[in-house]
Amino acid sequence: MKMLLLLLLCLAPQDQAAEARKLLDALAPSVKDQGYSQIEWENVPTKGVGHFNRGKAWYLDQTFVKGGQISVWDGQGFIQYLKSGNRFYRDRQEAADMLLTFGGGLAEIHYTGNAERLLRDAKKVLVKKEKLGDVDCTHVQITRKSSLEGGNDYELHFWIGTDQVLKQYQRRSTFQGKVHEVTFTYKVVDPPTTTDELFKFKPPADAKNMRSNDR
Repeated sequence: MKMLLLLLLCLAPQDQAAEARKLLDALAPSVKDQGYSQIEWENVPTKGVGHFNRGKAWYLDQTFVKGGQISVWDGQGFIQYLKSGNRFYRDRQEAADMLLTFGGGLAEIHYTGNAERLLRDAKKVLVKKEKLGDVDCTHVQITRKSSLEGGNDYELHFWIGTDQVLKQYQRRSTFQGKVHEVTFTYKVVDPPTTTDELFKFKPPADAKNMRSNDR
């Protein structure tokens, strides 16, 4: 009896992770032609648009109360352009969790086509039935350790409706004893207006390079 209980305890977390993976993978659209997809989101007071070439490139355009920014990974390098200051910087690598931070969980899934990077090295995964307002949902919670928040654990929350549509996504973290929450609501644009030119974005000729030694 004790051995059976131990076995069930060992299998439960794996079952939760497997169920979470199945639910999150189903959020990835079936891409056609060149593998493009597009989403729009709002995380008050910020709005954003994301364009994706599955597994190859992504483009995020965020609008803030004052100004905004464009972030692009073209598969070979990263560039971020700050509209308000007409400044930019480049990097040769896709910064850790950059897409997830700016575009949220659905942006990550649209780009990769699955939940692999979301669940990789997860410290805890929970799945439970839960209402979001009056909507019946399955709530997936992933606890991870961040490289962008001083090593603090943070939580990713997905509320997925019975129609397999993501109703709400939320990122929660604790900093200096205070809980910080960022909530995203999404709209999938189908068919996407994505073009290959988006991923070839270049800042204006008069934009200032924030890394003077960048080449």
